[in-house]
Amino acid sequence: MKYKLLYRALKLVIVLLCAAGVVALAVYPFKNRDLTVTLVERGDKLISREDVPASRIVAGDCRTLTVPLKGTVLVSRLKIYGLSKTLLSKSLDAGSLARMIQGAEGGGWTWTGAGVELSAENGMTLFLSEEYSQIMREQSRTFLQERLIGAGYFICLMAILFIIVNVLEEKLSDTVKNNHSFLAEMRKFFTQLKKYKDYIIYSARADLNAEVANSYLNRLWWLLEPFFSMLVYVVVFGRLLGGTAQNYATFVFSALLMWRFFSATVSYSVKLVRNNAGILTKVYVPKFVILLSDMILNLLKLLFSMIVLVVMLAIFRVHIGLNILWVIPAYALMIFFSFGMGMILLHYGVYVDDLSYAVGILLTMLNFLSGTFYDVMTTIAAPLNTLLMVFNPVAVFTDVMRSALLSNAAVDLPLLGLWTIASLLLCYIGVHIVYANENSYVKLV
Repeated sequence: MKYKLLYRALKLVIVLLCAAGVVALAVYPFKNRDLTVTLVERGDKLISREDVPASRIVAGDCRTLTVPLKGTVLVSRLKIYGLSKTLLSKSLDAGSLARMIQGAEGGGWTWTGAGVELSAENGMTLFLSEEYSQIMREQSRTFLQERLIGAGYFICLMAILFIIVNVLEEKLSDTVKNNHSFLAEMRKFFTQLKKYKDYIIYSARADLNAEVANSYLNRLWWLLEPFFSMLVYVVVFGRLLGGTAQNYATFVFSALLMWRFFSATVSYSVKLVRNNAGILTKVYVPKFVILLSDMILNLLKLLFSMIVLVVMLAIFRVHIGLNILWVIPAYALMIFFSFGMGMILLHYGVYVDDLSYAVGILLTMLNFLSGTFYDVMTTIAAPLNTLLMVFNPVAVFTDVMRSALLSNAAVDLPLLGLWTIASLLLCYIGVHIVYANENSYVKLV
């Protein structure tokens, strides 16, 4: 009894420590931060990069921008990065940049309507207005991104400590006899995964063939459906938001493929137990096996739809570089997060009949808040854009994928790391909840 009270006290301490740490990160008076300023062409091709120390920004000595240029380039954006040189803090379009340019030394500049054209023989210096200096001071003062990401990592750390304490508590309770301890559950999960892997693949292939068994166009629907959805976005939003990205059709289509996978997985998971009651009430099948089978089904459809994406990349002559490898962790993050959320919703879907309707509404809202057809950081005003980018994992893996695939640019490593840890935690929480309650599912369905 005394040990139970001790572990409960430890859990309470962790919760209080978590809250105190988040508050401390929110109110701590950080000094001004150094900034990195870049000029990019269309497609985020780098023109110049300059590190500006906080001392210069505070003193107002940051109204010049050195561009090591030989020839002529067309600037599309000026981007400002904070402590992490991969995490965008603010982006100014070419029109805003042109308004702030007051002169140039060593070269010339003109506003073409499509961007700021710079030309120089051996580098040049741009002289900018006080408005630019004010923007730099504002960006140097704000630590919103760093505070939010720091709070995220701290919460993940506290969650890990909470899980450790919970594992220690379970060792002293009867639940360990029911195989609900951390190590027992992980061992059980991977053992069952190995045992049922052939069934998972077979079930996914069978469902794949069944979907198009009586269809005239067969698997072409997996190409046509996302393609025509993309056309709707391009027609409706292209004129309004098309200026936020080069090759807008590819910009939308690449994100739409990821969104459809995530949305289909989450939607299916809510009614998984009820829709498969005929199987689950007759024979024991681990619930995650059915979810993974559906995820593989969606992944195969996604890979088939990528044929169109590859063709579009070739048509629009998108430059492919080494950074395209970051697409792999972007998709891995999407899969882990989808599985974790799917397992959690699988459980609550058994008990709450209306959950599928609520999830459908939330998915619609999330789609419009995730940057599927626009760039979150450049389209939405601060600080809402930062809040959405940090706290919306769908926006994170979509942005990482597009940065790597379409811009050959470095990814937001702090955010990618944060949501990778958070997604793995969600996977464990989902598996733990389902294992602890799966015996009661049959009685309810």
